[in-house]
Amino acid sequence: MAKEDRQIKELINEGLSIISQMKIRSDSYAGPNTNKLKEIVKNLYPLISNDYPLLRDILSKAETRLIENGIINAFFFGDIRTSLKILKANYSRPPKIFISHKSEDEAFVKALIKLLRLYIGSEAEKIFCSSVPTYKIGIGKEIFPEIKSEFEGNDVFMIIVHSPRYYQSSVCLNEMGAAWIQDTECYSFLTADCEYDDLKGVIDRKYISIKVNAKDAKDRMNEFMGKVLDFFNMPKPDLSTLSQWETDRDEFLKEVCKLGLVEEQREKAKDGVNPILDSLSDFDKEHLKKWADSDDGECWIIETMDGSFIQIGEEEFCINTGRERAEWDNFFERLMELGFADIDRPNSDGSPIYKLKKAAYDYVESLKKVLQKAVSG
Repeated sequence: MAKEDRQIKELINEGLSIISQMKIRSDSYAGPNTNKLKEIVKNLYPLISNDYPLLRDILSKAETRLIENGIINAFFFGDIRTSLKILKANYSRPPKIFISHKSEDEAFVKALIKLLRLYIGSEAEKIFCSSVPTYKIGIGKEIFPEIKSEFEGNDVFMIIVHSPRYYQSSVCLNEMGAAWIQDTECYSFLTADCEYDDLKGVIDRKYISIKVNAKDAKDRMNEFMGKVLDFFNMPKPDLSTLSQWETDRDEFLKEVCKLGLVEEQREKAKDGVNPILDSLSDFDKEHLKKWADSDDGECWIIETMDGSFIQIGEEEFCINTGRERAEWDNFFERLMELGFADIDRPNSDGSPIYKLKKAAYDYVESLKKVLQKAVSG
């Protein structure tokens, strides 16, 4: 959101807050709140002059005549209240996170989205990025007009994933420039192979950045998530003492620090090693092992009047919270990306029935061998 728009919203909200505290009669005397309201309106109406000239004129006149002989003029007080309510509706845009990144850093972004979903919810309209399914540009849409519409139609919280790859993309540079021009709320992540000295352009080290393998990464992540929750007007717990947040935060940092250099990953891939496997969480590995040990290799999602269940072989897992559903959704997404699982067929209620593939069994066998070697050693 542009700096001027942010100032306008702050003045509108402050004005309406003061009005909510005032009870006006035909003989109400002016006091500190009235004078404060006049000051707010006086600062506000020049800012809306180009977009809303009629409301500007109404507010200008109402501010001048709000107090007459020490008495509040109820008529002009009503004009101010109505005008502020109209402006609030006009300047209210839905909050949205915009993640700017290079396509090669998609694994980093997926880990970040996984973390965000645990705290702001999994609604697709809350996040926009150019490469991750569900959050990307739709088929048949042009990228630059779509990016422009995202900035114009939403109150944007910009997240830039800086990496050595980022500056090779004209799209990324345009997104970064748009964030600077719009003066949006902005946070910058530095991948493990990106240094502060690598930052250039309009978003440089002056802006708030989180280098994921730095000593202060955990503290900066606390600050980052607090800003995100404030942006979405969601309750903000004391993140410094919230054990679940600390677990989620640390798992995210551990995951993205493992990603390493893209070129190194490609070299490993040539040797038949998929480095993305290393980013599987303990949750993923635990349930993948149970799945591989089941007789039929199937996994069902069962929706009942009592709630949702995941059935793997003879074992059932009850989904009680949105957090648990998000973990399972990410589990299935990750396994399908790795070629470990596929949707075999739909259930009678339309929910998918997943089936393990040979690559998953091979991977689980390799995990067992590593464990056996560690025990014997």
